[in-house]
Amino acid sequence: MSFRNDTRGIGVAKLFFTIVTGVGLGLAMGTSFLIVRGPFLGGPTLAPFPMMGALAVFIVGIIVVSWGTTRLFGVGTGA
Repeated sequence: MSFRNDTRGIGVAKLFFTIVTGVGLGLAMGTSFLIVRGPFLGGPTLAPFPMMGALAVFIVGIIVVSWGTTRLFGVGTGA
């Protein structure tokens, strides 16, 4: 049985990519809250360096959630 073609139950690959997608979604949502809480929710804004760090982690989170969902749903695999 191949790792990519595990179709019984949820499968190891689907479970892994579900966890990857959840981690990416958590990163993106957590850092987006830090970025917008000051201007839109009445909280204090972050200092410039932590704001750039939050923006970098947000971009990484978007990349991770995109990669996880495309692998989870098999986009581009031809299956």
